[in-house]
Amino acid sequence: MFRFKKKKGVILIVSTLLLGVLLTLGAYFLTFTTTESKISKSQSAAVQTYYLAEAGVSEAIWKIKNDPVWKENFITPPACYNWFATSSGGSSLSPNGYFNIQIQNTDCGRGEIISTAIFNLPNGKTAQRIVKTKVFKAIGSLVGDSAVLSSGSSENIDLTATAMNVYDGNLSSNNNLNIGLFSNIDVYDNPDTEKLEGKTLAKNNLIVSWGSTLDTLSKCAKNVCQGDCTDQGCPPVAIPMPMIDFDSGDPGSYKSKAAADQAAGHCSVLCNGVPCDNKCIYTDKQFSDLLWTVGKNGTLTLNNGITYITGPLDLKGSRRLVINGILLADGTVSIGENDCWTVQGKKDCGNDQVTVNDPGMGEPSGILTKGKMNFGLYSSFQNMDIRGLLYASDEIKFVSLPWLFRVYGGIIGRKFSVISIWASLNVHLDNTIITEAIWGGSQPPEGGTPPFSPVVTIEHWEESY
Repeated sequence: MFRFKKKKGVILIVSTLLLGVLLTLGAYFLTFTTTESKISKSQSAAVQTYYLAEAGVSEAIWKIKNDPVWKENFITPPACYNWFATSSGGSSLSPNGYFNIQIQNTDCGRGEIISTAIFNLPNGKTAQRIVKTKVFKAIGSLVGDSAVLSSGSSENIDLTATAMNVYDGNLSSNNNLNIGLFSNIDVYDNPDTEKLEGKTLAKNNLIVSWGSTLDTLSKCAKNVCQGDCTDQGCPPVAIPMPMIDFDSGDPGSYKSKAAADQAAGHCSVLCNGVPCDNKCIYTDKQFSDLLWTVGKNGTLTLNNGITYITGPLDLKGSRRLVINGILLADGTVSIGENDCWTVQGKKDCGNDQVTVNDPGMGEPSGILTKGKMNFGLYSSFQNMDIRGLLYASDEIKFVSLPWLFRVYGGIIGRKFSVISIWASLNVHLDNTIITEAIWGGSQPPEGGTPPFSPVVTIEHWEESY
């Protein structure tokens, strides 16, 4: 009997212990399930918050590419140097959350995006995720940010007794770059701060001699490597000369476009302010006759988007030429190389002047030639402004600049030389103007490469709270 009672007590104890274990396991599994549920909900909120923050980054990049204000301020001086902007959104993506984005530029085309996402949780709590990314947009890829480019592999940039300022871009030669005879060359980042950030590049040798000075952030050449030449190298990589479709049979060539404008009645030429012709395509004789018609000190104004001369252009005899768009010539363009002009016994003598105006976004401007381009002793006896591209398949030469000569756009030639002792040549890089002149508008031809790189993410970092 005693043994039976003892066994009966053991069973009770064992049963109680088992019940306790089962209750403990049940409580554990209940707690585990509840915790897993909370973790799952927390993870779900974290994921939603993360993707909301990423959506903010995508929104900022989209605005940089497509929003006119953001796009302009991100890459255009002087605002782009320290541009800052904010925006918000995301409620359409998640009814329980939103994002705030901000961008801070560190330089033109370089900035940091910070996207902060907030996701509302039950009981008034919130989840927060911050995503930071640095973005970079390469600009000026057509000429490697060169305000002046000499593209010939065996030709030079020769600057003799010259004062020249290069703003917002580089001075580049695919061969030698020679600066001599008391020349003073400054390669600035922008005209307002005159901060030396532009580079001087020579695929072969960079030579500064005969009392000359060169102020530039970097000198990158075969014989010298000073400053930051990381991107270009010493010697730098050659920059190919952009090709222009002057007169192919393609509808997108300049001559084809000029013919289409002429057929549609879109050409307008003024002689001393009075309409005198309605053509866009001229032989060199026809264009010369128009210049003679305006007379000494007269002005020929081209209101054509495109004017095409199937031969050379010789501006002489004290004439003024105003180009409100772009002018192209098959032959050599000479501005003020000759003092006098005689026709049928009448002789006109004097200095000449050419002005180029940019008609606006998406429209090309400048002077382009298949041959040489020469600015002579009898040009620019007053300030001269070229708001466009100066482009020559051969040499571009300036001989004497009696007054200030300003180019807003760029200068591209197989060879480039300046000889001047009186005034300075100021070249302000504008990649948009260069692109529009090379392609005949803001859009590349079919199969062409966009002028600017896409926005590239170069660093990505995130944190959560």
